[in-house]
Amino acid sequence: MKVLLVQPQDPASLVGFTRLARPEPLALEILAATIPDHQVKILDLRIDPDLKRTLEVFGPDLVGVTGYTTNVPHMLSVCREVKAWNPSIFTVAGGYHATLCPQDLDCADVDAIVVGEGEATFPELVSAVSNGLDYRHVAGIIHRQGGAQVCTEPRPQIRLDESLLPARHLVDQYRKDYYFRFWSSPYPVETARGCPYRCNFCSVWAFHRRTCRVKSPQRVLTELEGITGDVVAFVDDNFFQNLPRAEKICELIKAAGIKAKFWIQARSDSIVRHPDLIEKWSKIGLSTILVGFEKFRQEELGELNKKCSVRVNEEAAHIMQANGVDIWGAFIVDPKWRRPDFDALIEYVRKLKINFPQFTVLTPLPGTQFFAQKLSELTTRNYELFDFLHSVLPTRLPAREFYENMARLYASTTMSLSQLKEQIRAGRIQVSSLGRVRDVLADLTNPEAYLRAFQA
Repeated sequence: MKVLLVQPQDPASLVGFTRLARPEPLALEILAATIPDHQVKILDLRIDPDLKRTLEVFGPDLVGVTGYTTNVPHMLSVCREVKAWNPSIFTVAGGYHATLCPQDLDCADVDAIVVGEGEATFPELVSAVSNGLDYRHVAGIIHRQGGAQVCTEPRPQIRLDESLLPARHLVDQYRKDYYFRFWSSPYPVETARGCPYRCNFCSVWAFHRRTCRVKSPQRVLTELEGITGDVVAFVDDNFFQNLPRAEKICELIKAAGIKAKFWIQARSDSIVRHPDLIEKWSKIGLSTILVGFEKFRQEELGELNKKCSVRVNEEAAHIMQANGVDIWGAFIVDPKWRRPDFDALIEYVRKLKINFPQFTVLTPLPGTQFFAQKLSELTTRNYELFDFLHSVLPTRLPAREFYENMARLYASTTMSLSQLKEQIRAGRIQVSSLGRVRDVLADLTNPEAYLRAFQA
């Protein structure tokens, strides 16, 4: 059977994290690896937007599409176009939003939704459809029956070492067009799933059923040995959640002689507990750590149920700086802020000397506790605007003034173009197109770009 896996287009808004990152579709590559007996093609509509031509040339029997909240409108559009072209094609949707809010994809154009991770569910579903069997008994899916959504029995979570190596060769034609912030052609690598913490704004722990699972160090090394690029982004939400494992992975990389720049995400308290581990990783190529500092005032940090402190955040920053590791510091802007709050954050970021500050608007993501709490306050249900750079809650400042201050955050800190050029000269940033970086920064520092998204 011919299976087409689709990465949807990015939202139409002119600013947002889709402008800052275009990683290869790792989830689709993993799913593709689970059906080796079928003819599989990955179509990345972010790069090649001609779905109709692919349908005509490839002629799929089944089409699968995945995405996050901002992708939902385009996921539905893909399924509609597929069904309009050939109603007999079986359509499948999956991912975070489809799992946590399946009602948003409840339509005749979506035949089934894969709930949660798909390594076991998807190949079983493909097999049933391919052989003309009743797919409605496949565990871990939602299907439509009598105009309503019906859930099958939950699918047990897999052991992560059983997850197959991604079929990365299926996107080789797109590789030069992938980037991650200011790094070109990075290779995303997943070594764990889930998070033990319960931040109220986060959907990760809800999607993974409040569990944490990891791949063994040897399984991680096996995947790294198959990568030809020199930039590796570990996509785990907290790479140091299991510190002995992180140390063993470091040792294996060193022993194998793997040379690369490594990017990870980590909590500040994990960094502070084991500064020696940061030192070891820095010696084998750790370039940057994304740390969710979130807030610079303790009372606001407590409201997020982050279970951390501003003091620990600052200590983590000093440890990274002492080891030559760049800080990608993420901060959350509250829609209730006034201008002095933005001023204070700018001063704080400058004081900490954060290399790559990231400023996001507090956003109630569908499927989170925070979304349920703020549902009645939402100013829009246009999911394309749930991009963390637009407020979907009322702002205390007039909209134009609020976005003028968002733009000022980027223009007034280390995200200026001149400072990024210095980072490039120092070898901290690897880009193939400075023009792309310039365009992104032009939008981030321009309040009109934020406002145009609403008008669109």
